[in-house]
Amino acid sequence: SLHSYLSKKFGAMNDSCSVETQGIDRRPKLIEEINGIAQNLGNEFKTINFIEGTIGGTHNSLFGYNQLHQNAENANSLDILIALHACDCATDDAIWFAIGREADIIVTAPCCQHELRPQIDDHMVNSSNHPLGEVLRHAIYRERATETVTDAMRSILLEIAGYSTQVFEFIGGEHTAKNVMITATKVKRHRAGAEQESYLRERRQRLVDLAQLYGIKRQRLATLMGESILFGEGDNLKTAARNLSRMAPL
Repeated sequence: SLHSYLSKKFGAMNDSCSVETQGIDRRPKLIEEINGIAQNLGNEFKTINFIEGTIGGTHNSLFGYNQLHQNAENANSLDILIALHACDCATDDAIWFAIGREADIIVTAPCCQHELRPQIDDHMVNSSNHPLGEVLRHAIYRERATETVTDAMRSILLEIAGYSTQVFEFIGGEHTAKNVMITATKVKRHRAGAEQESYLRERRQRLVDLAQLYGIKRQRLATLMGESILFGEGDNLKTAARNLSRMAPL
């Protein structure tokens, strides 16, 4: 439906403009089914295609080298990335994929934020005087805190990468408990030199402060971006980022 909406909207504005949609999923049977449906829907859907794979393992052009791409100078360019219920660190991989291709808009609905939970559990065991101790001693609140802190860190990291972000509920909780969406829009007009440095310094300090409060020592998107979440770890994280991704760190 989104592909159809965008095709009609931008096609009406510019006859030479077409919308290309590339989907990625790990389930081959589903991919075969969706591609078959798209082919049967006519010309409007001829530029929609799904491939089997994972977003973290996709390094080449999403649209293939043999297909016409809107940006002929950069076959890896991307206008919009949408990741719906990408499980745990797959959301981080999707965000990093979009950042590396300078996507204008990033829309994610995170799911199953497990990466930080063991770190928060360990931190609470070893922090008898923690200011949130009476809250986080309950497993259900640690679970909720894991989701909240994970997405808050992602939002800060996106801002460091040059995006303005919003985190909001996109559907009622009666439909799904995983109803939080992160949207990010590429900032086109950056602050002047000193102002930008001050902004980035403040954002990075907020990231470190949040990580320290919950005992977070690693977070995948931070690692991929080479961003330190602990004082003195910047160089180590940048080395790790090179090992985890073929794209150069920011």
